[in-house]
Amino acid sequence: MKQMTLPYSIGNPPRAIRKAKLDNIALVPASLLFQKGKYQTIANNLPGQGVLICETNKKERISHILESVADFFRQRGHFVKTLPSSLLI
Repeated sequence: MKQMTLPYSIGNPPRAIRKAKLDNIALVPASLLFQKGKYQTIANNLPGQGVLICETNKKERISHILESVADFFRQRGHFVKTLPSSLLI
């Protein structure tokens, strides 16, 4: 298989970004961005390197994907909390 080269090069990120430590991650649907104050408070109260996942009410393909993402983070030692989006509205 032939490896394609990109027309541009990607260098190292700045030192400040390389040394930055992520506290928590919040995965929320775009329809809940206006509720940032609520889910940010919940995410900030999670243990270090915790992950907050807000699920939509609809059982769609995205629910299966979010479950896989949650399992991925759990396997790597992160604390994962999932909430239905109805609790944030």
